[in-house]
Amino acid sequence: MKKNNAGTTIYDISDHLPVFVNLKLHYPTQQKIKPKFRCMKHFDSNNFLTHLSHNLNNVNPEAGDVNTLSDKFVKVFNDTLDEHAPYRYASRKEQRSFKKTWLTKDILTSIA
Repeated sequence: MKKNNAGTTIYDISDHLPVFVNLKLHYPTQQKIKPKFRCMKHFDSNNFLTHLSHNLNNVNPEAGDVNTLSDKFVKVFNDTLDEHAPYRYASRKEQRSFKKTWLTKDILTSIA
């Protein structure tokens, strides 16, 4: 059990003495959040659409209601997209640009 000290300090001749409390607090450290985005460096749209079409042919449209089918479509689409354009962490330089939201691609092009 933590011990906290509390009391009054005899500091002045007045009847209004200062009151103090010593607390030992532990704050958890906050994790730095690294932004992630899709890497489109090697993305081939034709290959992606072919693979997506093949994966969607495996989904049976008679297998359920609209909500189930839309959930299946979103899952197939995201899984296929993860294969062709996986997430990656932003570099330090890219992280700095996320903090400066006013810098657009056009401004950076003008600077260059």
